[in-house]
Amino acid sequence: LAYEEVTTVRRNLATQGVEVDNELVRETWYPVFRRNFLKQALGKCYDCRKGFWMYQQGVETDLDCGDVVLFWRIQQMLKVTANALRQQIMNREARRLEKEIKEVLEEMSGDDDAKTRLLTGRRVMLAEELKKVRQIQEKLEEFIKSLNEGRHD
Repeated sequence: LAYEEVTTVRRNLATQGVEVDNELVRETWYPVFRRNFLKQALGKCYDCRKGFWMYQQGVETDLDCGDVVLFWRIQQMLKVTANALRQQIMNREARRLEKEIKEVLEEMSGDDDAKTRLLTGRRVMLAEELKKVRQIQEKLEEFIKSLNEGRHD
């Protein structure tokens, strides 16, 4: 904003009983300007929707619908940004979990009692027994197969 424009804004606000300095006017101007610009563009998009309906009915319209493209581009930009942020968060969380797991494993590597307890628990014993049962079952199946082959000869 030029100095004259800032002065005009300050005077208009002063007539409404609001006292502001030049810096506050400058800081506030751009968000307000963008908001009004987007509201006007959104209004034009609604007009384009009506115009499209009229076009489908065969009525000629002279609407400038460039704002539809603007909002489509904004939407695409938001999608890309959201995906990039999601990826960053996932990568950061993966690194954090990896670091935490390494710390826990390093702590456990020095604790012989914990390793012994984890390696000799009930589940480990059951898993070892299950492995032995499977081995015996495989040997029985091989034995039965060889017996059956011996009968056919």
